[in-house]
Amino acid sequence: MSNEHPLEKVIAAYGEAWNSHDMPALANLFHEDGIWVLWTGQVWTGRKTIEEGHAAVHRTVFRNSIQRERLEELTFVGPDAAVVRFYSTLTGDERSPNEVVRSRKILMVTRREGMWRVGWGQNTRLAASMPD
Repeated sequence: MSNEHPLEKVIAAYGEAWNSHDMPALANLFHEDGIWVLWTGQVWTGRKTIEEGHAAVHRTVFRNSIQRERLEELTFVGPDAAVVRFYSTLTGDERSPNEVVRSRKILMVTRREGMWRVGWGQNTRLAASMPD
């Protein structure tokens, strides 16, 4: 039996879903009423909207993208809630194929009815002048 915390599986599954372009799997990491705030400031509310929004860009500009996540912070704020912060690099954005897009993602992950899922998340693109 693994000693891995179920939350660690959610974190690993995020990158796997993105890189395999499996947007139903990515959306399933969110609670049904989950919220995703894009780096543009747009807000997607609900698992279905999160899936549809990601699927649309994965059919176009992100269809060949690869994202690498580095866990920077995992802080439990209660027995059923944690804040997760990632540093991300993305390659393969067809709008700028030679650019590495760097960002930070913050997820609020909560356990409901025994299942750990993302309740709220935000992606913040880093300015070119920002160090790693």
